[in-house]
Amino acid sequence: MKRICIVAMMMGIVCLISCNHTKTAPEGADDSTAVAVANVVQNEVPEESLTVSEINTNDDNIFTVVYAISDDGFVNVRETPSAKAAILDTLWMAFHGLGNGVLVEGQEGWSKVSVGEHVGWVNNRYIDYQRWYDGEGDSILVAAKDPTPLYGENYVDDGDYPLFTTVKKGTILADHFIIHNGYYNLLTGHDYIFIKLEDAQIVVK
Repeated sequence: MKRICIVAMMMGIVCLISCNHTKTAPEGADDSTAVAVANVVQNEVPEESLTVSEINTNDDNIFTVVYAISDDGFVNVRETPSAKAAILDTLWMAFHGLGNGVLVEGQEGWSKVSVGEHVGWVNNRYIDYQRWYDGEGDSILVAAKDPTPLYGENYVDDGDYPLFTTVKKGTILADHFIIHNGYYNLLTGHDYIFIKLEDAQIVVK
């Protein structure tokens, strides 16, 4: 008899805990309200949404890869926009159709770029640009996190994609892309740039 009472008490405690942690629709709510409550429980925080009018289409907000086109295959990345400034890094020619720098700010004569861990300046005479956005696509891919990681091809083994760069939230990534194996893929001349599906948002025009 004691064993039955103990089991009954334990079942009652479990039921009480379960009931206290379950979100239910208020009394008198119709089916639509119940569904709405269920969705809140499932999603917890609703996803943010953007409209085309809210997207910054300025040139400096569009993801742009930069690469060298000089005769010797590289250009120096300098501390300031001057040929006499200290050299911070090297911007190389396109490899498999993809450069190793990312445009930060374009100006007449010089461009501010991010290369590896450095941000510096390169002479516009020796560089070219690559974008995946031209404003002609049916939808726009926008960076959804701050910062948003973008990955490149793994040329060494079959492991994870290496980090290529990061961009600020709201950056226009592309309006020409495909979706494959959990990533948005931006096709270069030969390879891909990869963005995880949860790190970007599609805005339909």
